[in-house]
Order: sequence, then structure tokens, then C-alpha cells
Amino acid sequence: MRIEVYDPELCCTSGVCGSAPDPTLIRVEEMLEEAKAGGATVARYQMSRHATAFTKNPTVYRTLLESGTASLPMVAIDGVVRWVGRYPTAAELQKRLGAGQEA
Repeated sequence: MRIEVYDPELCCTSGVCGSAPDPTLIRVEEMLEEAKAGGATVARYQMSRHATAFTKNPTVYRTLLESGTASLPMVAIDGVVRWVGRYPTAAELQKRLGAGQEA
């Protein structure tokens, strides 16, 4: 399984930095680390650092053209965008990862 996270601009690659990091970003980072430990490959992209990644996935590119950066974050599993405008919950991600392993 490959998880790709197309993040809005963050202060660092995970967004978990500074004296008061956003609790949502802490949860997302923990969730992604758990997915990695379970064998998933995880990539996180920000436009200022990885602009071409946003153009390589047609759904991400089209959504950005239509809705702008308000559509971020987007999360794709194996190239298919599953969440737009929000991060998944741990339960949602686990459900998708489990479904992919059964297929």
C-alpha cells in the first residue's frame, strides 16, 4: 500500500513543529507512522517543496485547478484520492488499508 498526503503549506514536513503544534497534525503524523510500521509506504508533499507531485496525480491536479488550495489536504491510497479537504481518521485509514490487503 502507498499512502500519499498532499498537505497544505506547513512549517515543516510533518507540521509537528514549533512550541504549539496543531493536535490534528500530531494525530496524522502518529497515524502515518503506524501505517509505516504496518508495511505501508508513506509520502507527504507540500507545493513549495514538491510541486511536481501535485501535477502527477490527475485527480489532485484537477481538484486544485477547480477548488484551489482550500481542497488541501488530500490523501490518496495507491494513487486513488480518498479524502479531499481533510485528513482521514485513524479508523477510516485502517478501513481503507485493510480493504486494500483483502483485494
